[in-house]
Amino acid sequence: GDKVNVYESPWSCALVVTHNTEKKPFDDARVRRALSLAVDRWGGAEALSKIALVRSVGGVLRPGYELAATEAELTSYPGFSKDMKKSREEAKRLLKEAGVPNLKFKFTNRNVPMPYTPVGVFLIDQWRQIGVTVEHEQLETKLYQAALRGGNFEVGLDFNCDFMDEPNLQLQKYLSSDKSTINYSRSKDRTLDGLFDKQVGATSTAERRKILREFEKHAMEEAYSVPTIWWHRIIVTWKQLKGWHMSPSHYLNQDLTDVWLDQ
Repeated sequence: GDKVNVYESPWSCALVVTHNTEKKPFDDARVRRALSLAVDRWGGAEALSKIALVRSVGGVLRPGYELAATEAELTSYPGFSKDMKKSREEAKRLLKEAGVPNLKFKFTNRNVPMPYTPVGVFLIDQWRQIGVTVEHEQLETKLYQAALRGGNFEVGLDFNCDFMDEPNLQLQKYLSSDKSTINYSRSKDRTLDGLFDKQVGATSTAERRKILREFEKHAMEEAYSVPTIWWHRIIVTWKQLKGWHMSPSHYLNQDLTDVWLDQ
């Protein structure tokens, strides 16, 4: 009731499906794109928000950030359309064309119940609807991180979290693996590397935003790593708590030096 303050914000964390491009058939962009096309992100966001701390559909940048894609821009990317019948038909066609119409693989996930488990179960059900069979492997955090970093996985549910909204940070997940230590897809794409450098040197927000959309579109088409649904922060505090401010990151505002209780 009136005894608390409730703060909400899209979280600067996304769960990201990462394909190990050094393992067949995930070296084939058609297979990677098919798996992204199969996922109903919009319907999933609505359903999962009722049981998990995820809510917003977004691309490579946090939803709500001024440089992030709009809904109209997002829906033009493969995997973000709201026409799921058309998307899944295309996904099945791509798998057949790639020679794996009955694809089976192991999905490596983290054994943290929230939000990894519900999102993982959701993704497996989405892939089932295009005829893909998936084994859900949930590992303790140390083993999970070792599998992703060491390339000992086929497809994994990775995460991308930063302390602030800044493309120079958040695009690191998508740069070539010889330029970024957090690209666990092990891909190399000089187009993305070039667009990253280009947006770094942009001299206006409008110019930078345009380059970022080129980067995002290419990243979603190649689908080395693709965002699923972004996390959502909900913080409740007593009314007596003063001096605390909401941010989109759980890395910030952890120092309580300037926070006090006002009776």
